[in-house]
Amino acid sequence: MMSNFGQRPQFKLIIQLFYEGKTELDYLQKFISQQHKNAVVKLNKIKNNQNPRILAQEAINQCDDLKMDHSEVWVAFDDDGRDAEVKEAIDLINKSGKDIHIAFMKPCIEIWPLMHNGIDNVTKQATAQSKLESIMPYYKHDRNPYFELNKMPDYEGAVTKAKQWQTSLSGAPEYDSTKFAGIYKLTEKIKSI
Repeated sequence: MMSNFGQRPQFKLIIQLFYEGKTELDYLQKFISQQHKNAVVKLNKIKNNQNPRILAQEAINQCDDLKMDHSEVWVAFDDDGRDAEVKEAIDLINKSGKDIHIAFMKPCIEIWPLMHNGIDNVTKQATAQSKLESIMPYYKHDRNPYFELNKMPDYEGAVTKAKQWQTSLSGAPEYDSTKFAGIYKLTEKIKSI
């Protein structure tokens, strides 16, 4: 009789994640669990840094070493009013020729749960955070930056709106938008597994 002791699970997707902050990481971990994908999707926390340019460069530098069967390298970050750093980060990744996926949010990650609640007209970080606190009373950007998934009721509506925003750019870079919700690309990938 063979033992399963010591065998590694065979994940269908391994996300090698370079991320900006606690909110992105926490949301993705909760989303994977909510979708019942813990047995098939593994989230590897590779690098955390608030500067998108540094994240992009680290992802480019480590990309080849992180590639393995069923793995993808992702960089998740917000605009947060850092237009020059964001432009440089996205351009660095796109020009690198590396297979690196971008989950970019503008003005900030807080727009994503707002979109789940039909709020899609926010273009300022402070406004997004304030509106989110009215929907999720426990959410506080500086003290408790964690989303309550049970207060994010309309995932499909959020994805539809995010795709519309991307289409409206007609191929222009994400940083040219006033609002962008590129995290949908990663969540849709997770859902498809």
